[in-house]
Amino acid sequence: MNKILATISICMFLYLCLKNDGIIDYYKVSQHHQTLLNKQNILVDELEQIKSENKLLKHNKRYIEKIVREEYFYIYPDEIIISID
Repeated sequence: MNKILATISICMFLYLCLKNDGIIDYYKVSQHHQTLLNKQNILVDELEQIKSENKLLKHNKRYIEKIVREEYFYIYPDEIIISID
């Protein structure tokens, strides 16, 4: 009787682990879900940063001037830039 019960238990365990919606597939889906949640959090942070920069570009003239000078090398007429290396 014990052998039959042990055999049935092992078969049920293997069935639960190896079937299409079994424990192994659940673990894989769970890992994929966690990866997607991490990517979502990164993208939400990036979106907030972009929104913040967009707000600064719309309303803050000093920030606009800073960006234009740093990234596009804008200078005022008659302004002299001295580079010290």
